[in-house]
Amino acid sequence: MLSLLLLLIGLAIVLAQAYASAGRPLPVAEAIPVSALGLAWRPTREVKTRFGDKMLWLGFGDPAVFKRAYALARQPLRDAGYSWADDRTEGREGVWTPCCWEPVPSDEAAAERAIAAAEAAVVADDEATARAQERLRQREIEEAEANGPGRQADIDALRVSLDVLFWAWPKAKRELAIAVLQNPVGVGGFPYPDVAHMARQLVRQVDKAIAKVRERIAKDPAHDWLARAQEPGVLQAVHLGVKLLCGYDEDRASIRNDSGWGKSHSHVGHVLGALPTLSVIEGSQALSAVWRHRRQLRPELRAEIFGSAEA
Repeated sequence: MLSLLLLLIGLAIVLAQAYASAGRPLPVAEAIPVSALGLAWRPTREVKTRFGDKMLWLGFGDPAVFKRAYALARQPLRDAGYSWADDRTEGREGVWTPCCWEPVPSDEAAAERAIAAAEAAVVADDEATARAQERLRQREIEEAEANGPGRQADIDALRVSLDVLFWAWPKAKRELAIAVLQNPVGVGGFPYPDVAHMARQLVRQVDKAIAKVRERIAKDPAHDWLARAQEPGVLQAVHLGVKLLCGYDEDRASIRNDSGWGKSHSHVGHVLGALPTLSVIEGSQALSAVWRHRRQLRPELRAEIFGSAEA
């Protein structure tokens, strides 16, 4: 096959010389298409080099195969005359294109060895890549079999928390949790590690928030603010109370004037007042803070918040 290739190359050179002697360039229609390394090779111009006059052939088409072969078997291909050259065709100046110089600075056997070495290098690289991908795939399967059930348990726990403890999930966290549950599964039908990690973190954050509320309730057993925050209409009413107290607290509790928040609740009060809505957890905090300052609110609002105007 290569002998035929070299024969065609030689014929092309003869034709090029014949046209050159007649003062005419070789027409594109008469260029001989020769295939090698995934490209169609055509003689383009004769170039004077320090090694003498050489015919420059350019390879046209997708250079991906040639690029890989040149990277894997650079020296044998260079020895056979293959390299890269500036196309210099009008409109393609500066475009580096696969090329081959004729006559090559070695014999036909060397050229055959160069092509064979390049093709073998590409095949060997493909096989090595396939083996590496298979090893990676096997490791992913083994990892999924070992850790997948644990990751699935994290996702199941997130679903249960959203369902049973729905009142403890603020809107932003709830939307993030729903997005986590909608992620595609990985190897073996198990969740991806990062997805399971996010689910686990969200559940821990919500559980931690609930634990803090329960800790506060234990210190003040007379008022179960967590339960009160789940009563219909209470969140909206206590949020209004928070905003009213914030309006009275222009000095940010810097002056003792029995107006607005005290020093122990000023910061949290203004944070809660700036929120667009309150979750149950945030509402329980608001109830605890407003309770200390409830006498500044009108009786009707106290009744909505605490269940009695006499509170």
